[in-house]
Amino acid sequence: MTTRYFGAPIPRNEDARLLSGQTLAPLRGLRPEQADRLAETLLAWLESADNAGVAASRLHVHPQTVRYRLRQLTELFGDRLNDPDARFGLQVALRVRRLVT
Repeated sequence: MTTRYFGAPIPRNEDARLLSGQTLAPLRGLRPEQADRLAETLLAWLESADNAGVAASRLHVHPQTVRYRLRQLTELFGDRLNDPDARFGLQVALRVRRLVT
């Protein structure tokens, strides 16, 4: 049986991890807890239309905490955070990561 997410088939876990891992490679050098925290922050920020206040509410943290983490993410991902295609790829990879981990 094929697993589905909003009606779309999800690749096998190995394939999903590979895709997500390639896109999120900048997080690999971090401690697992830090990578998880930054991944959650990035997804919340992307889903909140770049609004740190809304992302902070979703994460139950102070907006300044989100802004601090975004500075870290900018160091890791650079201009990809400003590129619409890259942002879409990041959002997909982050959602896949959440599903398979």
